[in-house]
Amino acid sequence: MINKLKTNWKAGLTVAMINIPLSISLAVASWATPMQWIITWIWAWIIASLFASSHYNVFWVAWALSSILLGFVMLHPENWVLLLPLIAIFAGFFILLVYIFKLTKYITLIPSTALHWFLISVWVTIALWQLSWALWLNDPALKIEQHHEIAMNIYELFKNISSTNITSFVTFWLWLSFLIFCKKYFPKFPAVIVLTIIWIIIWILVSKWMLPNMLLLVTKFPSLSFSLVDFSFFTSIKIDSFSTFIDIIKSLFTISLVVAIIAIIETIISARIAEKITKVKFNKDREVLWLAISNIWTWLVGWLPNTAVFVRTALNINSWANHRTAAFLIAIFTLIISALLFNWAFKFLPFPIISAILMNIAIWLIDIGLLKKLYSIEKQAFFITLITTFFSVFWEPTYGILIWTAITLIIYIGKITNSDAYVTVFRKWGDREKISLSKYTHSQHHEDVLLTKFSLWLNYLNIETNIALIEKLNHNQKLIISLAHMWNIDIDWIEAIDEMIWVLKNNKIDVYISWIDDIESSFITKIHNYEYLKENEKIYNTSSEILKKLT
Repeated sequence: MINKLKTNWKAGLTVAMINIPLSISLAVASWATPMQWIITWIWAWIIASLFASSHYNVFWVAWALSSILLGFVMLHPENWVLLLPLIAIFAGFFILLVYIFKLTKYITLIPSTALHWFLISVWVTIALWQLSWALWLNDPALKIEQHHEIAMNIYELFKNISSTNITSFVTFWLWLSFLIFCKKYFPKFPAVIVLTIIWIIIWILVSKWMLPNMLLLVTKFPSLSFSLVDFSFFTSIKIDSFSTFIDIIKSLFTISLVVAIIAIIETIISARIAEKITKVKFNKDREVLWLAISNIWTWLVGWLPNTAVFVRTALNINSWANHRTAAFLIAIFTLIISALLFNWAFKFLPFPIISAILMNIAIWLIDIGLLKKLYSIEKQAFFITLITTFFSVFWEPTYGILIWTAITLIIYIGKITNSDAYVTVFRKWGDREKISLSKYTHSQHHEDVLLTKFSLWLNYLNIETNIALIEKLNHNQKLIISLAHMWNIDIDWIEAIDEMIWVLKNNKIDVYISWIDDIESSFITKIHNYEYLKENEKIYNTSSEILKKLT
């Protein structure tokens, strides 16, 4: 244990120092309190380090959840701090149900591109939100209305542009340029840590009146104080009527379901990245179980929903971590630093600096490389990404992932619908080739023997396409249908095979069926053409028996 502490303390301290200012900044972006983010982070990382299957995966209030929490806050501004922990418990139970009913494999079928565009929309949203803070248009004294829709807030920004504080704006751009420069030319330099420490020292050592007037963290959160638990949400939620209660429950249900889906996907992806880098295996089901428990626990102590974060996981590994001890030390170092400094030092962090940190993150996480790859490889997916990102930013981000997934599945179903079978062609002069049925219809010979396997391709979606192709076969052709690799037989399959045999008979195609096991035999007897096949000796044990007969 001593050796593990010695080899992992650097990773623990490095990640803790970086993530404290990031937590404060992202809390501002989501309208949660900085303490909610930091303490959720501490509890989640302790649970992940002790119980999750991956030695390197780390749980946190993921950046991808920022815009979801923000959207929920804007819908319920009167209860915003108090209701956020309820998302954790709802999401936790959704994730637990996924674990109990072994649904993880279905959740992870959601295309990874859906998660990529969702992250893009999250960071476009966060970047646009920072413009108000950078221009000082979020000053409570200005009384500028805040809207749920990002488009309306952009309208308010231009409407009140004359109220811009030039000092705040120049400070924002100056230090944003510093962060971008360091990221590009000195990627290992801890610019965020240095920037945070510099500004805290400035505000502590120099009297406030000697500096340009700026909004500080303490301005937005005057009663902010360090605490490991917070039970105020149990007793202080304001519900004016039964209809308000129903609206809140509906919002909680919808948003928590999306949070649960994103949490599972991000956690599995993050663990896979760690496995790929370190070659240390993880258990998917165990990871999901402790993700559920982590969310339920953070609700019990009054904090936020969480998930694994692949950027933090990669940072943990790249900071010399070689064991789960590193994640535990990150939580401990964060706890110590926050307990010692949060009640006074971190309160003096100016909002233009927070906005610069967030804008820098957004710039580097909006994956232009992915968009270029999509455009060059699959233009259809590229334009769908742009459209759904637009609607996610300017309409409702929580629906975006569902819309994108639905569109992707519709496109996939369309491809299946138009897919055709592959056939192996045997010719009397000894030639053999494997070709799609659609291509074969343009190069067929009268004496060919065709072999096709009903393993994956035949279903109720593409039966019409394949029947249309079969109708193009020459009369008196010979077709062998092998059931050797059938994995699913149901009523749709029975109707499909029945219709296909009927078409083959009418077109005078000589059809044979092979490789029928005991299970398939009970199904094949249910088709209307079974007696025809049996009486005319069209059913064989193997395809080779039929080929010997026909070639």
